[in-house]
Amino acid sequence: MKPTLIILFLAGSSLASQVHASFLADSKASLELRNFYFNRDYRQTNAAQSKQEEWAQGLLLRYESGFTEGLVGVGFDAIGLLGVKLDSSPDRAGSGLLKRHSDTRKGAQDEYGELGLTAKLRASKSTLKLGTLLPKLPTVLANDSRLL
Repeated sequence: MKPTLIILFLAGSSLASQVHASFLADSKASLELRNFYFNRDYRQTNAAQSKQEEWAQGLLLRYESGFTEGLVGVGFDAIGLLGVKLDSSPDRAGSGLLKRHSDTRKGAQDEYGELGLTAKLRASKSTLKLGTLLPKLPTVLANDSRLL
C-alpha cells in the first residue's frame, strides 16, 4: 500500500471518530419557497421597452451542521439556490428578477442555480466561518429582497 493512502486512511479515520452525535444532532435544514411576480410599466414614458413583466419561483435550501467534539470543533454550512422561470418573454425581460441569456434576444434563462459552501471552526465561544456568508448584523445585512 502506498504511504499516501495510509496517511489519508488514518486522517479520515481520526476525523470520523471525532464526528459524534452533536455534529449530526445539532444540524438543521430548511427549504424556503419564494414566488415572485414583477411588473413595471413604461408605456407612459416613451421608453424603448414598454414594460418589464416576469414571474418566477425560487427555492432556497439551507443546511447547517453541528460541530465535532474536541478543543476545536469543525462543521460546515451549505446553501443551494434555484430560480425557475414561470413566465417571461424577450420583450418583457430585464427586471433583474431572472438572469438573462448571454444572447439578450432570448430574454431570461429558464432556470439558474448556485451552491454556496461554508467551513466553520469553533474554539471556546468563538466561531470562524470561511466561504459563502449571509451576514445578519446591524451594520451589514445580506440583501435577499428578490427571488434569490
